[in-house]
Amino acid sequence: MRPISMKHIVKSGLLLFGAGVAATASAGYFEFSSYGGSGSEYDVASYGNTVYWGGPTSIYSIDVAVADLSKKEEPRFLADGVTLNPNYQTRIFTNPQSISLTGSPLSLQGLSTGEMYVNATTLFRPANNNSIMAFDKVTGAYDASQTHFYASGLPGTGWGIGATFLSYGGGKWWSANESRNTYSSTDGSNWVYEFTWNATPGGSHGDGLEYVNGFLFVSDMTSNYIEQWGQGDNPATPGVETGWNEWTRFDYAEIFGSAKDVEGMGFGALGHFWAGSGSVIYELGGGTIQGQIDPTIPEPATLLLLAGGLLGMGASRKFMKKT
Repeated sequence: MRPISMKHIVKSGLLLFGAGVAATASAGYFEFSSYGGSGSEYDVASYGNTVYWGGPTSIYSIDVAVADLSKKEEPRFLADGVTLNPNYQTRIFTNPQSISLTGSPLSLQGLSTGEMYVNATTLFRPANNNSIMAFDKVTGAYDASQTHFYASGLPGTGWGIGATFLSYGGGKWWSANESRNTYSSTDGSNWVYEFTWNATPGGSHGDGLEYVNGFLFVSDMTSNYIEQWGQGDNPATPGVETGWNEWTRFDYAEIFGSAKDVEGMGFGALGHFWAGSGSVIYELGGGTIQGQIDPTIPEPATLLLLAGGLLGMGASRKFMKKT
């Protein structure tokens, strides 16, 4: 009998956590809620259960909650896209805040060209020379100690701008531009080109990037698709991939009025993406995409370690049986 390879174990489905991991379009996510507030909702970020939007210096935020968290993955409509779902939990939006970013030594990227990243204490926003400016997320005061000044690696592409989207994860900063060129940096100053993602159907230019659960999720303006990009071999495909590849392309499984564009994408509140289309923010998730953005599901490297563990267990049992 031929020995079973680690790749066969993963691709046979034993370790395929989550559904829909294949580089094809699928009915992948739902629209759970929408919020129209102050300012222009193009550039969106999230931390905890708070959503941030706006720019370049006028930032707004709102807290999001549901009465019954066990039902937060219940979409607004049933499968026909028309009938209201009786189990849907209406979102509760509270504590609206306005933050004025002050003290930056550089001009910040304008609306729709300056996506944010927010952590427990700080709001980060790209500046016009591709630097990452840091601000206290409560007071809006410039924080020189966490600012990263541009050094190398980001060419001026996509409207002459090198960095318009911003995220952090896996020990790296991630950025991209309207030309869909994607870069990474371990120090926030020296940048390395990673890949250029595929134009999605109907998409006019890149308009969102988020690092979630070991993957990069990207979107295009005027498109309602979200692409999932991963490094290395995709366990759901028959071939052996190397480098960066599109693993899955997700689209709406629910249309609320009309398909919404996914622009200025952020991730966090209620474990979902939050995207802006100029005047309204949309909460997107559930469906097959949820299995890929849920942090309780191991990242790709962890899956390979688990595969090795199962392979070792199988070998041990075979040895014990023979003895």
